[in-house]
Amino acid sequence: MDTPERKPVKTITGARALVDALLREGVDHVFGIPGTQNLAFLDALRDTPQVRFILTRHEQGAAFMAYGFARARNTPAVVTATEGPGLTNIVTAVAAAHKGNVPLISICGVQESVMRERDATQDMDQIPFMRPITKWAYSIPHPNKVQEAVRKAFRVALTEPQGPTHIEACSEVLLEPVAPEPVAPAAYRNTVPPVCDPAQLDAAWALIAGAGRPLFVIGRGVMKENAVAAMQQLADSTGIPVAALQYSPDAFPSTHPLALGPLGRNAFTSANRAAPKADVIIAIGAHFDVFSTMYQYGVFSESAKIIHHTAAPGRIGIVFPVALGVTGSSASFIKGLAERAGKGRPRKPWVDVARARADFDAELAAAMKPAAFPIQSQFVAHTIRKVLPKNGILVVDAGNGGKHVRSYFKSYEPDTFLCIDDWASVGGSLPIAMGVKLARPDRPVLCASGDMGAMCNIGELETAVRENIAVVYVVFNDQGLGNERAFQNEHFGGRFFAVDYKNPDFGALAKVFGAHGEHVTRPGDLESAIQRAFASGKPAIVDVMIDQKTLAPVVYKPS
Repeated sequence: MDTPERKPVKTITGARALVDALLREGVDHVFGIPGTQNLAFLDALRDTPQVRFILTRHEQGAAFMAYGFARARNTPAVVTATEGPGLTNIVTAVAAAHKGNVPLISICGVQESVMRERDATQDMDQIPFMRPITKWAYSIPHPNKVQEAVRKAFRVALTEPQGPTHIEACSEVLLEPVAPEPVAPAAYRNTVPPVCDPAQLDAAWALIAGAGRPLFVIGRGVMKENAVAAMQQLADSTGIPVAALQYSPDAFPSTHPLALGPLGRNAFTSANRAAPKADVIIAIGAHFDVFSTMYQYGVFSESAKIIHHTAAPGRIGIVFPVALGVTGSSASFIKGLAERAGKGRPRKPWVDVARARADFDAELAAAMKPAAFPIQSQFVAHTIRKVLPKNGILVVDAGNGGKHVRSYFKSYEPDTFLCIDDWASVGGSLPIAMGVKLARPDRPVLCASGDMGAMCNIGELETAVRENIAVVYVVFNDQGLGNERAFQNEHFGGRFFAVDYKNPDFGALAKVFGAHGEHVTRPGDLESAIQRAFASGKPAIVDVMIDQKTLAPVVYKPS
């Protein structure tokens, strides 16, 4: 009896299989720099017109661009680097993604097997290095594991709490043949978030209904699920005032009639004065961060009952003991409360929100001196908000300038504010803003940082010019480290040390790169300079010389 002839199995390279797996996940941008051991991956990308590769000038810039892209698009983003120093250069941004719950996938090279454990050039044990700053890190040992590794990288990155994952392979793995595995994402990970338990929703509503001074506190989870409009309707239907966590002031636009604004240090005193009086805190889509809460009672009353909703069960009760923890999607939690609220009448707000906001606006106005010379940081922050369109996106760097910007930023729409969350890495704002602009090309994008931050990734201005990524960069230039001046002033008796230096003219430097550049020393010139930067249609820097003495607080002092 003749044995049926088997048809040969079509094979592709491991690198081709990797790229095809990315395509199934909807990846259309990859950021990075080529090197010896990721060239096979790059070669496959070369034959993939669906993916735009953004060549950067430093791996940190590439990873921060991926961070910004993922945040703005609310999808995973991919960065690639070679082995050794290529990998170590991405870790600052990967760690930022870990602290900020951003699904960033790093795909890196590793030395070939014959080179390992022999003290070869650029050889290191990379996986233990990446484990503390990722949710999962894996070195692909064989071509047949490539596609499975990509599937797991996305599955783990998108499981709440979201975060970065890392996979790596050497060229010998990526160049070998494998059989394609065209598995759709829905076949290896859940694509529909779980809903909240009705019994817990009943318990939450019972606490709210019995409260005298309830307060909604909104986090980024509400934005991630596009539930901001539903949250506004819930506030309207209940009459309950709303505060936002500081890292996501746009999760509940501060222009809403019931919005008290963001909480915490360098935030809105309208929120900080009301929140300690609340007897029930309903935190929705919330991760309690240190700037919003100081990790101590004061922003919230110790006697307040906290209802903590989050999509990540492990986040409940970390900072404050809760009266009720609820897990599930933000959309289902808001919908569940709205259904229960519909059976009663809206209450009269226990705080005069309009008056509280008016008082805060008056304080901001009093602190700002538009004609002061040198230019005050408060005036720069005010002007940024004035010039940036309502749908424009603001990216804020760590540092003292960013603290001023937070105080003056009124949000009109969701997904219009980004910062580097709990990592507070100076220098990330320019590449993050570039990633944001690539993800949202229809939106004006402005980033703000101090002069130290400007120098950290200034090379990416060439990337912005080459790739036509038109972001406007406003530099708070005080010729030194303003944030450290503020700390030394607060804690070390004003004994300043190692905080002063000299800068180039960043506006002139921008022109050398082929970007638009302006150098501003007079307050009356600032608004028009920012307007011209946007009108140029090019990457632009507005270098603003500011007063060294107008420092934002670095210690929270209750109002």
